[in-house]
Amino acid sequence: MDSVPLYLQPGRIGSLEIPNRIARGATSETMASPSGVVYDAFVELYRRLGEGGAGLLLSGHLYVDPRGQASANQTGIHDDKVIPGLRQATEAVHEAGGRIFAQIGHCGSQTMMSRITPVAPSPVPNAMYTIQPEELSSDEVRDLVRAFGDAAGRAAEAGFDGIHIHGGNGYLISEFCSPHANTRDDEWGGDSERRSRFMVEVYEAVRAAVGADFPVTARLSVEDSVEGGLQREESLQRARVLADRGINGFETTYGVMRSYFENIRPYVAVGRAQAWRNLLVQRVRQPAGAEAYYRPFARAVKDATGLPIILVGGVRTTQMMTDILDSGDADFLAMARPFIREPDLVRKLEAGRTGGVECVSCNMCLAHDGFDPLQCWRDNPRNVAVHIRKHYWTNRRKGQ
Repeated sequence: MDSVPLYLQPGRIGSLEIPNRIARGATSETMASPSGVVYDAFVELYRRLGEGGAGLLLSGHLYVDPRGQASANQTGIHDDKVIPGLRQATEAVHEAGGRIFAQIGHCGSQTMMSRITPVAPSPVPNAMYTIQPEELSSDEVRDLVRAFGDAAGRAAEAGFDGIHIHGGNGYLISEFCSPHANTRDDEWGGDSERRSRFMVEVYEAVRAAVGADFPVTARLSVEDSVEGGLQREESLQRARVLADRGINGFETTYGVMRSYFENIRPYVAVGRAQAWRNLLVQRVRQPAGAEAYYRPFARAVKDATGLPIILVGGVRTTQMMTDILDSGDADFLAMARPFIREPDLVRKLEAGRTGGVECVSCNMCLAHDGFDPLQCWRDNPRNVAVHIRKHYWTNRRKGQ
């Protein structure tokens, strides 16, 4: 076993053994109907990912309530009608020998859906979109806690191997956890303990729905990037509370943000030669992005809880994978954009590949969220041309 890199050795989250330490990070698919029911393309995407060898797949954010939809054609888990399609996807993953968690969440005030009146803990303009949300009543908050529990039950019925609660990146749970976004002074806000209540009760509703042995993890906001936002010590105390109540692990990230690019950073570990091969003129004019930018968050939560930690955010080279796992800063490594370009990335690593991934973190895929099915737009010149044409006409329509 010593000759096998640690990132290809088994790990464990709760009761579930994971065949290797590499996870496919949650990525919006844009492969569902307006009512959240997945298309066949969603099933085939997860079949390819399962065959590609990642130890764990994390689904894109599945909305638990109709007002929790972040973008068009997003997958839902808010109604029993979504279960058959999701079951086809989990069966495809299992047939390929894979494991998959359902990431469940609510967008809060961070939505691109014009038909939705956004909701949040407080009527604070969204830091990213400057949207003015409606404040949730206490009864509505309780309804949403139940919605998370119901969604977890549907995920278990659909065959998922675990639940991943989306508590980061400016969505509803992270807004409740943030002193910037949550200015309430009732049972759901006013101090750190009350700001924690929504996330804790969501976890407890999920746990009640799936049972004690079913793996439940969470994406945890460690800090906000806005003035007056969440500070690290508050989030670490929140993580300790959840650990004491039986959660099985965390993925670390930012909470309330001013821009997606603070979380999905461009040109990570892209050297000049790789930039020229991919015609990345912008990258040649600026430094490469740093790898593993959430590593300090992962170490802090690991030290605070001792639980399995999934490190996401700019993991791009086998050297960095080895260094992170050897250090104990994290137990699993999640990559999102690299698996869009290389669904079979882990099979290549198993065959002995070392060095960097093919993904150049250009974020073309991000620009199509809610508009086009998930794909890499840089894997051939034709896709790049289609991307440029689409954005040219989109900007023309906007008068830009």
